[in-house]
Amino acid sequence: MKSLAAALRYLRLKILIGLIRLIVRLVTPRVQAKPDAVLRIPSRDAGRTIRAHVYSAPPVGSTNGPDDTSQSQAPQPVLINFYGSAFALPSFGADDLFCREISQRTGHVVLDAEYRLGPENPFPAAIHDVEDVVRYVLSRSDVYDATRISISGFSSGGTLALVAPMLFPANTFRSVIAFYPSVNMAKDPSERKAPVKGPDRGRAPLFWTRLFREGYLGGMDPRDPRISPLYADTVNFPRDALIFTAEYDVSALEAEEFAKKAEASVQASGGRVEVKRMRGCGHGFDKSKRNVEARTEAYAITAEFLN
Repeated sequence: MKSLAAALRYLRLKILIGLIRLIVRLVTPRVQAKPDAVLRIPSRDAGRTIRAHVYSAPPVGSTNGPDDTSQSQAPQPVLINFYGSAFALPSFGADDLFCREISQRTGHVVLDAEYRLGPENPFPAAIHDVEDVVRYVLSRSDVYDATRISISGFSSGGTLALVAPMLFPANTFRSVIAFYPSVNMAKDPSERKAPVKGPDRGRAPLFWTRLFREGYLGGMDPRDPRISPLYADTVNFPRDALIFTAEYDVSALEAEEFAKKAEASVQASGGRVEVKRMRGCGHGFDKSKRNVEARTEAYAITAEFLN
């Protein structure tokens, strides 16, 4: 009976989230990502790779693809980025503008990595993909400077970026950057309040949010710190962190609470946790044509932070 109930639950989520994906695809302009190269990163699963867009032109004279450094004098700093998906929407490539700008303004190679989504691949599938991508980067010290690995993400990708440091030894990451992350999935979405009442056009309807949450959790405890980093021990948190929140976003207050917790952990070592609350903005502000100035400001702050 339990297996039947689980199968019916999955079928319900598959149908409803599938319909939402169709709606989003029909009403949302699709970003045509234009990376310099595409990597296929080995995963822990035989025969499966993880796609990553590379934002850094191969060295002049190179003929061996994006990992070739035959003309490079030294391994390059790298920023690993994870896109926003609500853990359900296949929007890989949506951060193309961010990745391009950061690679040009900071000298970092930017790897924009894909990860698996619910309900087809619930937790911990996305976490495993994060681990596999980071391990790949660590294994290529001939290409990537292992002392200058940073990680970033947007929305659910920002959540993954905040979770990543707890999966690896201290000092694995030089810095972490998270845009409007969700840090507490243990609380029902209806209980979360924005710092300022206003139009949050980037936030999904409550019904959708609950479905995405259910599809990602897969019956797991939402207080697991790998799901909700607000419950995590931040002892391994990078010395440098930058977290963007938005005043109309219901995720903002808890993300700022997490930032205070992380700051307490890194202060002793001289670290910094910077929080920038974007005024007049909602969730996903940098993806909206209404917030071009805010996006420009946020990306400039990020570039300066990495330099």
